[in-house]
Amino acid sequence: MDKQMESLHSTIGDQQQEIVEMKRHFWDEVSVDKEQLFETYVSIMQQAKDLANYERVQDHARRLLTKLGKHIGSPYFGRIDFREEYEVDKLPVTIGLMSVTDENGEHLVYDWRTPIASLFYDYAPGPVRYRTPMGIITGEMTLKRQYLIRSSKLEAVFDTGIQIGDDMLQDMLKRSADTKMKTIVSTIQREQNAIIRDDAHEVLIVQGAAGSGKTSAAMQRIAYLLYKYRDSMHSEQVVLFSPNDLFNDYVSNILPELGESNMTQTTFQQYVDYRLRTTRQIEDVYDQAERLMNPSSEEVGQLERASARWKASESFMAVADAFVTSLMNEGIAFESLGTPKRTVITEEMLREHFYVTLADWSLPARMDKTREWIKGYLKDWAAREVKRVYQRFLKQPNYIGSEEEMMQMSKKHVSKWVREMRRKAHTYGFIKWDALYEQFNAHLPRWCENALAAASTHDASKQTNTSAEKVAVAGLTGIAASHVDPDIMPTASLVANMGEHTLARMNEGIIPYEDASVFLYIMESIEGFNTFNHIRQVVIDEAQDYSAFQYALLSRLFPRSKFTILGDWNQAIYESNRVGRVEMVQRMFPERKSTVIRLKKSYRSTKPISEFAHAILPNGEPAEPFHRDGKPPVVHVVTEAERPQLVFERLQQLREAGCQSIAVLAKDEASSAQVYQLLSQQVEGLKRVTKHTQQFSVGCWVIPSYLAKGLEFDGVIIWDADQEHYGHERDRKLLYTVCTRALHELHLYAVGQPSPLLPVAEMK
Repeated sequence: MDKQMESLHSTIGDQQQEIVEMKRHFWDEVSVDKEQLFETYVSIMQQAKDLANYERVQDHARRLLTKLGKHIGSPYFGRIDFREEYEVDKLPVTIGLMSVTDENGEHLVYDWRTPIASLFYDYAPGPVRYRTPMGIITGEMTLKRQYLIRSSKLEAVFDTGIQIGDDMLQDMLKRSADTKMKTIVSTIQREQNAIIRDDAHEVLIVQGAAGSGKTSAAMQRIAYLLYKYRDSMHSEQVVLFSPNDLFNDYVSNILPELGESNMTQTTFQQYVDYRLRTTRQIEDVYDQAERLMNPSSEEVGQLERASARWKASESFMAVADAFVTSLMNEGIAFESLGTPKRTVITEEMLREHFYVTLADWSLPARMDKTREWIKGYLKDWAAREVKRVYQRFLKQPNYIGSEEEMMQMSKKHVSKWVREMRRKAHTYGFIKWDALYEQFNAHLPRWCENALAAASTHDASKQTNTSAEKVAVAGLTGIAASHVDPDIMPTASLVANMGEHTLARMNEGIIPYEDASVFLYIMESIEGFNTFNHIRQVVIDEAQDYSAFQYALLSRLFPRSKFTILGDWNQAIYESNRVGRVEMVQRMFPERKSTVIRLKKSYRSTKPISEFAHAILPNGEPAEPFHRDGKPPVVHVVTEAERPQLVFERLQQLREAGCQSIAVLAKDEASSAQVYQLLSQQVEGLKRVTKHTQQFSVGCWVIPSYLAKGLEFDGVIIWDADQEHYGHERDRKLLYTVCTRALHELHLYAVGQPSPLLPVAEMK
């Protein structure tokens, strides 16, 4: 590696010298002849091409040098000895983060993503097989060894079996939490390797317990796919949908550590904010969580929770489909187009064209054709309007200038209005979108009746082989139609109350979070679904927090992409989530080959913390703790007055014990702000996380409960683990989630009665 780095330094220097010389004498090498312009052009292009080649070679050498510099301190972490079937000699295979070859091109270190390296993760010594582009290779593994190398110093060597050695895992897991998620390449387990190397399925769904390494495995998976398909897929063709910007920052180092460029990272909320055509403020999931935790009254809270759950379901998708189907015949509210003083295209003209002239077309086709009709109408109108304005200028003596100048002024005057109307037409501004969604909510019981009727038609069609097209016209898509259950449909009066409550929120200038995806789904059903055809891989983290509508939108948004979907249904903490089971996610991708992998082993927390947390969810998804000893969680019963001082003392103790990252978790934003105010004067460097926080660093943090999801800390203090704050059954998954943020120590403080959801624990 030292030799390669020395050679690369030389290459970079030589290329830089050539580049400087070429730029200095660029025009000296170009023959400029006015009589031979084509030859001149060719000469310039050749010089530019030569310069680009030098720069490309230099850039490649610089990137390879950077990569070698990152890994020279730990060039490999594993080795296997492999004897291919019918061969005598063994092949020693040393495995690291990147391939290293000698001057003859022979491998000294194999990249962990190479086919033969998969043996290291999948097998114990003995008979083995691995897949290559040429077929299956079989043989025998005679040795499997791990190395722990830090700063070019060999610290430990382990001979291991099928699982990556417990000694190395124990060493990795005892370390403090970091500000960025780290690569797990040296400790990938067999079940994680199945996720990383799966390329047989278009939709890979991972149900993983808290701390099971599902997100880490997904990041390594992207690095693997970028390596395997390096000639046809690049990082800009990969998109990660994560919960928030803080989480994006937390995982941002993994791909660069593995030598790959970072992919596009975003949130679903950012897409909705960009795409939804509304003049109102769109509520995000965190404001919704605060609203549902702190309702204005218990009656309002019950209504809002029921509305949030239902509006995220497949059943409600059927209701939205029924509404969209009704718009084929009537109901769309149109927006007239014109100048500040005159209407050019009236609502009635638009309605006539949409519902009469284009009656036989689909809604998206009508939208496109109406837009083109508007542009054509405006072209004719502009010609007439220029003449009218010109005549007006001629009649007014205060306009001084030639007739040609007045004609130019007339054209400029009219073009400003036409440009604005064309822009409005291009973005489908001839529809009153907010009014359309208000109409949907105002008559919600009617669309429910239509959905149930259409579902009956769908059921009958399955028995009589009625065509899918007729079922769709009846009011439902196939996905939604097969999952309309009359027994779980709210009563007509409750449905009406939900609609009225949404209208009241819209009158306040807010689109509730549970309505935003529904609104966008209806909008795109009318105007045609937006698509990004160049994207090849989509990663969705915290999959349990996505609604049926969000999955439907994402499936259509990326029609040519494969999906890696990660979630833990034990952490489904939001009322807007109705994805009760993994199987529902599979149903949202009916035409894509899918599979589900379950990661049951949890590596994050010590065994006592893991067992304590999983006792909170006795009927949750199964989870098996990794055997790592540690202190048991402690529940501290305190008074309101003494809690701040006791928590401060606990923070000091955790710091003295070596905890580099500590979180004080309060249930909601208001409590978090209060805790920060109480502790900030005493705790040096205390920081507070809000939904706007974008970067994470070591130290002490005060965080609302729902923003801690996806993060981990050496020590966790739960500020309000009492009956008042975690006293309802609906709080169970949130309490589980905050407990599973702790790596090494967990302390829960309760004023008065501890939460009844907590298992028996040490009390102080």
